Amino acid sequence: MASKKIVTKKAVMYRAVLVIVLIAAGLILNLYNIGSNDFFGYSTVGNFLIYIAFIMILVTAINYFKKKDKIIDERIEMIRYKAMTFTFMVSMFAAFAIMILDGINPITMRYSTFVSYAVCASLIFYVIAYKVIERKY
Repeated sequence: MASKKIVTKKAVMYRAVLVIVLIAAGLILNLYNIGSNDFFGYSTVGNFLIYIAFIMILVTAINYFKKKDKIIDERIEMIRYKAMTFTFMVSMFAAFAIMILDGINPITMRYSTFVSYAVCASLIFYVIAYKVIERKY
């Protein structure tokens, strides 16, 4: 497989569409007063979605104006695949362990908080696995 360059304009278009969807979803949730309880320090889920959309606009603008072409080769793709596989395996083992621990001693935290911690932990674990595998190969 030959090296390929990432087309930044196409990625920016996808991110722009996602930003528009997030802002529209946030406005609809605010309009119909859905998710009006406290959510990660925001008064509504809609406000949180709008905040995430504006963060995405800033990150996309910074990445677009950086003018750096990324070249992805077979080594990078192999490292990504191994890190994703390892993260998935650890997630499955962790889910099994959590089910056993929940049967012994019930988990008494809100579901949204629990899932946000699980997603954050999997992202952090993926980055750590990627860096470790990158140093190995």
